[in-house]
Order: sequence, then C-alpha cells, then structure tokens
Amino acid sequence: MSTHRGRRAGRAGTRLGAAVFVVVALGAALLAWPTGGASAAPARKIELTVWGWWNREGFKRAAEAFERRYPHIDVVTSTAGGQMDEQKLMTAIAGGSPPDVINQDRFSVGGWAARGAFLPLDGFLARDTTTIRAEDYYPACWNEAIYRGRVYAIPNTTDDRLLFYNEDLLRREGFVDAAGRVVPPRTWSELKQYAVKMTRRDARGNLTQVGFVPNYGNSWLYLYGWQNGGRFLSEDGKTSLLNEPAIVAALEWVTGVYDALGGATAVDSFTATFQGGELDPLLTGKVAMKIDGNAVMNFIANTRPDFNFGVAAPPPPEGRPPITWSGGFSWAIPRGAKHPEEAWQFIQWMSSVEAGLLIAGAEYRLNRSWGRLYVPEISPNKRINEAVFREYAPRHPRFRRAFRFALEMMSRSRYRPVTPVGQVLWDEHVRAMDLAIHHKYSPKEALDRGSATVQAALDRVHQEKTYPPLDLRLPVGIGALLSLAGLVLFGVGLRRDLRRRGGLARQETAAGYLFVLPWLVGFLLLTAGPIVASILLSFCEYDVLHPVRWAGLDNYRALPADPLFWKSLKNTIFMVLGVPLGMAVSLGVAMLLNARVGGMAFYRTIYYLPAIVPAVASSVLWIWVLNPQFGLVNVGLQALGIQGPEWLASEAWSKPSIILMGLWGAGAGMIIWLAGLKGIPETLYEAAQIDGAGALASFRHVTLPMLSPYIFFNLIMGIIGTFQIFTQAYIMTSGGPVDSTLFYVYYLFNNAFRYFKMGYASALAWILFLIILALTLLQFWLGKRWVYYEGEK
Repeated sequence: MSTHRGRRAGRAGTRLGAAVFVVVALGAALLAWPTGGASAAPARKIELTVWGWWNREGFKRAAEAFERRYPHIDVVTSTAGGQMDEQKLMTAIAGGSPPDVINQDRFSVGGWAARGAFLPLDGFLARDTTTIRAEDYYPACWNEAIYRGRVYAIPNTTDDRLLFYNEDLLRREGFVDAAGRVVPPRTWSELKQYAVKMTRRDARGNLTQVGFVPNYGNSWLYLYGWQNGGRFLSEDGKTSLLNEPAIVAALEWVTGVYDALGGATAVDSFTATFQGGELDPLLTGKVAMKIDGNAVMNFIANTRPDFNFGVAAPPPPEGRPPITWSGGFSWAIPRGAKHPEEAWQFIQWMSSVEAGLLIAGAEYRLNRSWGRLYVPEISPNKRINEAVFREYAPRHPRFRRAFRFALEMMSRSRYRPVTPVGQVLWDEHVRAMDLAIHHKYSPKEALDRGSATVQAALDRVHQEKTYPPLDLRLPVGIGALLSLAGLVLFGVGLRRDLRRRGGLARQETAAGYLFVLPWLVGFLLLTAGPIVASILLSFCEYDVLHPVRWAGLDNYRALPADPLFWKSLKNTIFMVLGVPLGMAVSLGVAMLLNARVGGMAFYRTIYYLPAIVPAVASSVLWIWVLNPQFGLVNVGLQALGIQGPEWLASEAWSKPSIILMGLWGAGAGMIIWLAGLKGIPETLYEAAQIDGAGALASFRHVTLPMLSPYIFFNLIMGIIGTFQIFTQAYIMTSGGPVDSTLFYVYYLFNNAFRYFKMGYASALAWILFLIILALTLLQFWLGKRWVYYEGEK
C-alpha cells in the first residue's frame, strides 16, 4: 500500500515539476516578446580591441573622447601584444583572433606587411583625404610605414637622436669660445677628442667617468653609417650593402673611439654599473655626452630640471652635413581584424590635431599637478607639433630651445630600411659592431660576415625558386593511421596482459592503466602531435602566417654553412663542464646535511631555497651579483686584494659566470643525493672501518659505488638540461658579448620567434634531439662498466 502511494506521489511530483517549468518558460517568452509600446533592447556595443596601448593619462583621455564621439564603440586596451611583442601578435593572427588595432614598432611594419599580417590602408586613405595626409607627416616617419608602394600603418609617435652634453663638464675642460659659451663637438674627430679628454680613472685603473660612448644611449651603427653616406640596403631592397666602404669606415671610427677609451670590455663593464632615475649617468657626471632620443629632455625635466645640459646635432664626419635618425610606433590593422571600419575611425581620431592636443594637455596638467616641468613628445604629424608647441611648449628657456631644435632636426632625419628582413639586418649590424669593437674580427671582416647573412635572408625572400605547397591531407592521413595503429596495438597488448593475470592482479593492472590514462591522453593530444608536426616542419618552409611548403632537405643542408649553428653548439658544449661541478657541489652539500646534528631540517631548507627561485628572478639577481664594479663577488674579491674579472661583460668569463650561477642552485640535486646516502647500509661503513679504511677510502670504495645509480641519473639529466639552457642567455646577456652566450636553444628560439623560420628551427630542434639521444645512449653503454645496482651479481 505504501509503495503504491509512493509511486503515485512520484508521478504527481513529476507532473507538477513539468507544469511549473512550462509556466516559467511561457512567462519568460512573454516578457521577452517585443511589444508596440515598448522599445527594443539596445544594440550590443562593438568592442574595439587595441594592443600595445600606452597606459598614460593623455592616451586614456583620448580613448574616452573617442568613446563619447562614437557611443556604439567600447575601446578595450591592452599594454601587451603590440610594440615589439612578435610572438603574441603572430599567434593571434594565426589563431584567427587578432586585435582590431595594434600599436607596432614602425621598423617592423615592412616585415609584417611582407607576411600579409597587416591590412593595406590605401583604400581608407583614398576615402579620407582630410584627416590623414602624407604631406602632414615627416617623410622619415611616413615612408617607414610603406612597403612596396602601399601604406600599412599610420605613424603615431617619433623621436630623433640628438647629442646631449653636460655643460659643466665641457666648461671645466675648457671647451668654450671667446665669449665663454660652451662649444659642443661638431665633427667625428672633435667628438673623439672630447671623449678621451673627459675620461677619468681611479687608482686601480677602473673607469670613473667617460666622455662619450659610441653605443651608449640610442645611436647604433645605423646612425654612424648614414652620417658617412652609407645605405645598408640597395634601392630595390634585394642587395645587402652592410659592408659597403662608407659603413666600414664608420665602424672603424667607432672601434677607434672604444680603443681610445681603454677597450670595449672595460667600457662595457663601466656602463654595466649605470642606473636610472636620479642616478642616471648623464645627470651624475659619469657620462659627459651621449647620443639619445629627444625623450631625454622630458626625463631631465621630471628628474632634475636644474641640470645644466645642452643639445646639438650628432657630430658627423668632416665635410658632411649633420643628420639624425628617427624611430617610433604606428597604428596598424592586423589581417583578420573583426572591425576594420571602426579600427580606421579610431586611427583617424588618434591621428587628429584635436586628439594630439588632448593628449598633450592631459600630460601637461598631470605634470603641473605634480610640480614638474613638461616637455611634449614629438609627433610624426607636423600639424600636431605646431599646435602642441603653441599651447604647451616648455616655459623654461633651455627646454624650449632644446625642443624647438629637436623639431627642426626632424627634417634631416633618416629611417631604417623597410624590408622583410629588417630584424635580421638589425641583428647583424649589432653583431658586426660587437665583433669589431671587441677585436674578434676587423670591421671589414665583421661587416662582410653580417652582410652575407643578410644577403642569404634576402635571397630566400626574393628567390626565384619557390617550394611547392604541401598537401596536408597526406601527412595528416599518415599520422591518423599511425595513431590508430598505436591505439590498436596498445589495446591488443592490454588485453593480452589482462588475460595472463589472475583476478586480483587483473584488477590492479586495470587500475594502473586507468591512472595512467589521463597522462596518456594528454600526451597524445598535446605533446605527440607537436612532436610529429615538428618532424614534418623540419622538411618545410613555414612562417606560421603562410601555407606550409615542402623544402625537402634544404633546412638540413643549410646547417653546416651556418656559422652561428656551430658557434651556438660550441657554446653549449662548453657549458657541459658545469655538470660535474654542479654534481660535486650538490653531493658535498648533501653529505654535510646527512650528518646527525640538531637543526638539520632548517639547513636543508636554506640550501634548497635557491632551487625553487624562478629562473628569471635568479637571473636578474645574478646580473647584480656579478656586476664588475659594485657586484657582491667583485667587492668580496677586492677586499682580499684580488681584481675581479668583468664576468658577464667579458667574452672569456661570460660562460663561467653562468656556470657559477648554476652552482648556487645546486640544492635541487641535493635531494636526490640525500635519498641515495640514506639508502647506503651502515654495515658497509662498519665493515670498511674494521678493514682499516679511513674517511677518504670509505667514500671512494663504499659511498661512490653505492651512489653510482644516482651519479648516472644526475649525469644524464644534467647533460640534457645543459643542452636546453636558454633563460640565462635570454635574460642576462641576449647572447653576448660577441655571441659568447649564444646557446643552441636560444639560437633556435631566435630563428623560430624572431625570424619566423619555423622549418629551420624545427631542423635545429631535431639535430639537438639526435645529439642528446646519442649522448644518452653512449652513457647507457658506458654505464654498464661502472654503475652498480644493489642485488646484481
């Protein structure tokens, strides 16, 4: 009876629930139904995504004004992704989710345009002939955003390089005219003379003040080459001119200045001590002159407005007119942007005189509220500069004259070559300068090497030989068949395994496979696929943004002729020396911590802590620890009467510096050694003592043989880890000096994510795999002779 009532109650409850659901659904539908007397729901606003945004007061106000002008648009900004963040932009475009607008470094626009990553803006410009006009922009700014006759970006900021000098230091050295006015250097020879005369050293010979450093500030070989009539690239963009005589002569002059100051290594170690803010070397008198961007004026106004400085044109060679060099950023619309029309409206607004005045006014009022002077930034738009200068020109005469001079120099400005290989050209011109000033090669030889690399990159872009597109159906089909075959074999093997076992063992085996299954699925979906894809890509040409093309063995054939491949491999092999050192240190620490004394848990924690410090944080820390002038290591050595080396600034000491840093984190291996030491029976040590063995003999004949499996494991893992070293070079040295820390994986990374040579990078990756595999197999073969496992006969 009770069961029957329960069933009827259950059916009644179900019917009641269904009725309630229907009523609620009908009510919601009636509420949502539009009626004649009610207004329709407001249209959803467009979210306009802008990457590379400058999170400054003026730009915030400009974005707010744009949203008021276009109330149907919400501007969503991100400081990441634009400017010079190539990896994020590349993956966003390839993944089909790019921003609507990006603030991109202008020198890279040509490279992105060559890959089809940015939309050409000529159609928009033809429609809008009033707001954005080419004649309103400085030629150096406008032309840098043009690739093959089409406009791909609209300049939004610029700068020009000027010679900033400390008037008090120049006056002290007697560089004044008959009227007592300071006279800055006007030619290369005068600049070198001033630099040498204003350089000072302490009793130990260390630099304490330098007159001028050719590559401190923001000048680079580009400026000196242009000053001497160099071109870097032919008019048609197909021939590298990095090694033409004018640029060779410029690099010879730069090298001569470094030599006159005591050598590039000594100068680099001195500049490594420079700090920012109020301790800036120009403000503190450590540097008398530097060539830098006009933004230095605003920095001085905010930091030390009473600083007695002057500005002049960068001194050119004798007989040549003064010029400058401009860089900056631009607005671009990536391919695949969801709202190109609204993006163009945003660019129009941000490029208008009204927005320029709004940005300058907001920055001016903010600085005034903080009691600081304000020096406007230079706009690439001449109309905006005229309006801003009328309203917000610096009131202080010195800053006003300097700002006006910077504007006048813009008409004499050069810009970096617009080319698909702009990043390669930049890197090679920097590398050539580094090699020459450190006397690894003569300036001519260094530039010849760099020019050959640039020319090879140009030939790949303009080559007549085109690789055929790869039909992905074949490799995908083969991969699917192999995956299916693997799953079938796994299933057959699992079934056989389960059949051979008894009931309880079968359940335990099934449970084991069940626990492994999540990792196995993750490996197959997230790891095995990319591994197989990288094998395929190593035989292809691929830049992520274009279809894959079959290149055969060309990537592998190019490796033997690549000098940086051998250099990076040599640097990485050298770092293997740190493996036995690290093993010895961590074993020594483990033996100390294996002692039976009080507070051992605390000591173990202290020694292990460096192992859990993030690699980036420890790299930044060790940059300061190894500072040649005031770093902890050299200060300690000086206390002992020892002159410390240049460490990271020295080609000879840069790799040992990173090995030393690795010893600091030896606590990670300590845990494994402790486990091994705990596993050694005390009876073995007692037997050794009975036989008359001392501590050293016991260590040699008992500890080491019993730890041989742990030595074997740490040796293999250490070598594998060393061949994958990357973070230290990326954070601490950028591969320098003179490529001494250009490690294999760092070089691989540059090819993949700076030059977008995914096929070549994949080939490098598989060569690395084969090297590690060969070394591991060799160690396993040799291990049979010396590794002892307990229980073996």
